[in-house]
Amino acid sequence: MIATTTAVPILHLHQEENKPCADLLPVPVLEDYDISPITGFVPHDQPLPRLLQAYFQPWEETMDQLNHLIDSRQLRSKVDQWPVLDVAQLTTLRERQRAYVILSFVAHSYIWGSGLDISQHIPEPLAVPWVAVSDILDIAPVLTYASNDLWNWKLKDPKGPFELENLETLSTMTGTKDEDWFDIVSTAIEIAAGPAFKALIDSIHAVREDNIRTVVENLHLAHVQLDKISKLLPRMFENCDPAVFYWKIRKYLAGSEGTAGLGLFNGLQYNGVGVNKNERRYYMGATAGQSSVFPALDYFFGVTHHELDHNTNTKTAPNALLLKMRGFMPAPHRAFLDHLAQTANLRPFVLSKTATDPESQDVQELIKIYDACVHCIKLFRDNHIQIVTRYILTQAKRGPPEGWEDYRVKIEDQPPVVAKVEEEKPKTTGKVEEEECVGMKGTGGSDLMPFLKGNRDETNAAKIISPVKK
Repeated sequence: MIATTTAVPILHLHQEENKPCADLLPVPVLEDYDISPITGFVPHDQPLPRLLQAYFQPWEETMDQLNHLIDSRQLRSKVDQWPVLDVAQLTTLRERQRAYVILSFVAHSYIWGSGLDISQHIPEPLAVPWVAVSDILDIAPVLTYASNDLWNWKLKDPKGPFELENLETLSTMTGTKDEDWFDIVSTAIEIAAGPAFKALIDSIHAVREDNIRTVVENLHLAHVQLDKISKLLPRMFENCDPAVFYWKIRKYLAGSEGTAGLGLFNGLQYNGVGVNKNERRYYMGATAGQSSVFPALDYFFGVTHHELDHNTNTKTAPNALLLKMRGFMPAPHRAFLDHLAQTANLRPFVLSKTATDPESQDVQELIKIYDACVHCIKLFRDNHIQIVTRYILTQAKRGPPEGWEDYRVKIEDQPPVVAKVEEEKPKTTGKVEEEECVGMKGTGGSDLMPFLKGNRDETNAAKIISPVKK
């Protein structure tokens, strides 16, 4: 089943918190799920930069000229003339991922890349292979976080480190340095998580052996990487201008679900697909919520996210949007999360030790490093709220810079667009800005600020010692 919300095992969330997790399943092995202990959910062998078979050159030639074809309004006529290629010619996982990246980028450029003329369909030479390769990969035929960030990067120096300064994207839709930086910061965050996951998997083994010292040592190793992650996101401001992101980049991330306000009125028609050969589909757009990093960290540290019942002001079922986003992750990563949900044992272990021997020096160190790791996740979510405020809320209120009308984002439920702001307004407090953002939608369809604030607050609440006030 492609990109559907499935029942995700959350067994450890319902256990008594003062008892370690039962050893019912073997501990996950990262490599079994296409996860690297070095680069995490992005391929350590690097994404394939090009399909070398001559058969697929019509696709690659279009990617070579993508920015020019978009700017000159020639992309649609180019793609309309493609032959309908058979994805059975793709024989390796990386080839299929590369094909998925190409077709996702071309499709979203075809839909959104001609100013205010939004295409309500994609042609058969694009739709048929896109759906076919998506079916093989078990992922939705839409631009996802996987196609935009996990499988769309390379090392500038192939012998250099997997660090932000040595990373760049393979492709962008706007051709701007801002889009390259926006994507590659996310990729760097993914890579930084790799060694943390190795340490946290080792901590599961140590918990099963009741080895508190080894648990503490592995949490210290994880904390180093989580600290890096919390500091990487603010680097977005270095080379991605908020105006460029909001008015030029953001529309390309939109999917076909809930996008009537953007001009895609009734989903997207996939020509040549389905029984009637013109199937209409609805998918959420690419969003960082489709990253597997933070659901995995939530499982490791026992952070739970629930729906808020506004009638009773109580939290009830698991957060439906987070579960829905899981359907847009690569299939092996979804399977990893399912497995991890049933084997994560760190929080019950820490609570058990806290209850039985709270004065022990080892237990005190365990609590301290556990809370420090959770705090890094909380800080990341703080920074995410700041990013959303500057890159979305502020820009929506200002309106497009002069001459950028073709890049307008017409979201029906955003605050009214006002005239271009010539001078900076006085800075407001973060709390005021957050409140003003209520009602705005993310590219994944979430009510941005309540969703992000809820995730942050639930993370802070997972600390063992009384949570630090925001």
